[in-house]
Amino acid sequence: MAEPIVISDGIKGVILDDEVSEKLKGIGEADILVGIPSFNNADTIGHVVRAVQAGFAKYFPDQRAILINSDGGSTDGTLEIVEKTVIEDFQPLLIDQRQSFLSKITTPYHGIPGKGSAFRTIFQIAKELNVKACAVVDSDLRSITPEWIDLLIRPVLNRNFDFVTPYYLRHKYDGTITNSIVYPVTRALYGQRIRQPIGGDFGFSGKLAEFYLSKDVWESDVARFGIDIWMTTTAVANDFRVCQSFLGAKIHAAKDPSSDLSAMLMQVVSALFMLMEEYPRRWQEVRSTDPVPMFGFEFSV
Repeated sequence: MAEPIVISDGIKGVILDDEVSEKLKGIGEADILVGIPSFNNADTIGHVVRAVQAGFAKYFPDQRAILINSDGGSTDGTLEIVEKTVIEDFQPLLIDQRQSFLSKITTPYHGIPGKGSAFRTIFQIAKELNVKACAVVDSDLRSITPEWIDLLIRPVLNRNFDFVTPYYLRHKYDGTITNSIVYPVTRALYGQRIRQPIGGDFGFSGKLAEFYLSKDVWESDVARFGIDIWMTTTAVANDFRVCQSFLGAKIHAAKDPSSDLSAMLMQVVSALFMLMEEYPRRWQEVRSTDPVPMFGFEFSV
């Protein structure tokens, strides 16, 4: 087992398996990284991986790109699907130049079971590879397209933004926690009109990934579903440059509200109040709300 990497201030770093550490040494550095957290997502993750690969090939053919699958102990073949999924023919996608620098790593994450712990491993790998721009996307997405990768990464690479939040076309009754609690509270407290603070699909700079790693929050609800609101609020409260990208509709695998929504609500709200306690000077100064720059081609149906 690899030894923990100490990041700063005595915080224990992420434990990376020896095999993963060796692969990272072989890769050296990368320009862009997309991370996919997963747990038993065999039915959908193949489509997500293909979309990421196509996004790399179509929009970033000359960049050193890497795809990271950070898994929570799947038993349904999720890891095997990620490893085997490859786009053999790019011609139907009108892509002539294949991605020549693509690397792919699947790895288990360690720590509290949850999305935040999976992200922490992705942040650590981004730091190890000195990545310029990163994105994370959900493993159960059915509507992801290659354009999502461009819209999440290019504002970081070409416009010097540090954090890219998604802007979805959603039904008015979809996103209960976002619409009822997280969006209005975040807008009121921090003065930024970020419509999807817990969207789950984000772009961010390598600098911000390293900043996230330096925070001692990985034994809290941030390690679970609190990660999204924590990432957004931490970026805003620490004056990182934030924007939004219009991604169209977000369609993902159906979930059982009785088993998922209550835990998510508790963890998100817990993180929300923890952040209020951490950044009182920031929200006490807010007197108005400001629009956030938007990228992408907006439409409605």
